[in-house]
Amino acid sequence: MKKKGLVGAVVSALCILLYYGAALVLFALIPDFPWWGKVLLSLIPLGVCAVVVLVLVQRIRELKSGETDDLDKY
Repeated sequence: MKKKGLVGAVVSALCILLYYGAALVLFALIPDFPWWGKVLLSLIPLGVCAVVVLVLVQRIRELKSGETDDLDKY
């Protein structure tokens, strides 16, 4: 397993998760906004965070199997 690829994947995912996590908190803290609007606005960052975690898990599995570059599939 390549450590460089793993570190890059984790750092990238962490940056995206922090960005959308901050957006989620900001959406939740909007004053004088209806609760249902806050819920709807929060669904987008939650969805992005879930997808990022799933892609990170998939990439870690690829790296553990020895596949360092997925461009050879195409």
